[in-house]
Amino acid sequence: MPMRNQTRVPERRTGIGTSERDYTATIVPLKTTPDHERAELIRAVVDAYGRLQDSVRRFLLMLADALADVRPGEALASASFDDLLTLLARHAKAVSFGRIVELTEAIDEARSAEARRNVVFSSAFSHDAAALRAAAAMLERLDAVFVGLCVDHVLKAHSRSALASAYPD
Repeated sequence: MPMRNQTRVPERRTGIGTSERDYTATIVPLKTTPDHERAELIRAVVDAYGRLQDSVRRFLLMLADALADVRPGEALASASFDDLLTLLARHAKAVSFGRIVELTEAIDEARSAEARRNVVFSSAFSHDAAALRAAAAMLERLDAVFVGLCVDHVLKAHSRSALASAYPD
């Protein structure tokens, strides 16, 4: 049943001796209110994809800093997700990333992330709560993998530099 909102507009004087009459306006939405759970699931998929993209971008900036690659953040912000992943793989190899096999597997899996995010635009899958939950979970898991690999790399780099400064040659 469509929701109706009726508003009564009072008589208004527009000039000397003239006035507008009262009238009732009815607002009727063209579509009914969408399913709240579905909207939340779509939001979860889109948010998870955004977090994944941001994590890859931060990981890439960290590696670029280690390589003294001065690439402005704006250039990375406008790059496609696939381009970010390609650049991440190149930078990881250039810095001799310790867990390159795991990173390469994560990058390969992340290449399908955009397709997973686009499930919200598919008429068949956007109404399938299980498919939306699976897409959000996959994107969140991938994000956690990238964050974990990045943090592990940073911790190892800091421990190496702390060890080197503690025992100078």
